[in-house]
Amino acid sequence: MTEMPSAGAPAPVDDPAISVLMPVHDAAATLDEQLDALAGQDFRLPWELVIADNGSTDGTRDVIEARRAGFPAPIRLIDAGASRGAAFARNAAIRAARSDRLAFCDGDDRVGPQWLEGAYEGLDRADVVGGPLRRHTVPFDPDSPLLPFHSVSDDSIVASNVAMRRAPLERAGGYDAAFSGYGREDHELAVRLWKIGATFAYEPRMLVHYRLTSDQWVFIRKIYSSSRADVVIWRRHPETYPGRQGRGFVLREALSLPVNLVRAARGGGVRRMARVGVELAARARDMLGPRRPLEPPRLLTTMTEETPEIPPRARA
Repeated sequence: MTEMPSAGAPAPVDDPAISVLMPVHDAAATLDEQLDALAGQDFRLPWELVIADNGSTDGTRDVIEARRAGFPAPIRLIDAGASRGAAFARNAAIRAARSDRLAFCDGDDRVGPQWLEGAYEGLDRADVVGGPLRRHTVPFDPDSPLLPFHSVSDDSIVASNVAMRRAPLERAGGYDAAFSGYGREDHELAVRLWKIGATFAYEPRMLVHYRLTSDQWVFIRKIYSSSRADVVIWRRHPETYPGRQGRGFVLREALSLPVNLVRAARGGGVRRMARVGVELAARARDMLGPRRPLEPPRLLTTMTEETPEIPPRARA
């Protein structure tokens, strides 16, 4: 497919210094803010933005189309609606990207002004790099509180703020699209990256204002889903998590629950206490009951679904 640039839009870059990859699903309400932040990056090398639309129905594509002209980098839109889930959409974007340096962000957050520069230069010294997270606020506060965790550590990543070299990412297999619910596909990928010897680094310029879930019931459902996903990760990688393979782990966690609740209350209040309780309930469900067969991995290297690039609409 030959993509024809719309009037005023940057021409496609054959060899961009870095590709920014963004999965989206019904992100029309928040996407403009993230696109504004990307457009304001202090970065002079050629780059591209690859947006993988995971089946949006709310006008997300209209927002993207309206931003192509005048954006400082070419925007390439990929139809990643063949299979639901952010992991599948990220893999589609990886396949479409033209650079060997890949920086991932989400359509409902807001990157800092040096985010792209930090990602590019951080990949000079490590295979995987990420940075700090601040709480996204409305109205926007550039100095909002820092969250008590980073987007990268020695054995984990947060997919909405991470940059990776293509070679080790492909060698690890990319994201596992079998994780189609909420969360933890990023942590599972980090385990595989760690196993192949990929190097991880922290880059303070890779700041992202991270949008926390405000609805308490949605928050609880997300924690419940991601905690069940943890059990899948432990089962996929038993040599990495040898102490989390049986009912004894759940029993130890249950006996420690009173102490853990007190610590959670002191460190994060009611929200943190709720997380501790929901995590235990979710893990107990899957570890105490009959063990179901694991779904086979659906990695980047085994993707067969079509993810065509969508050219800009013709302008009158």
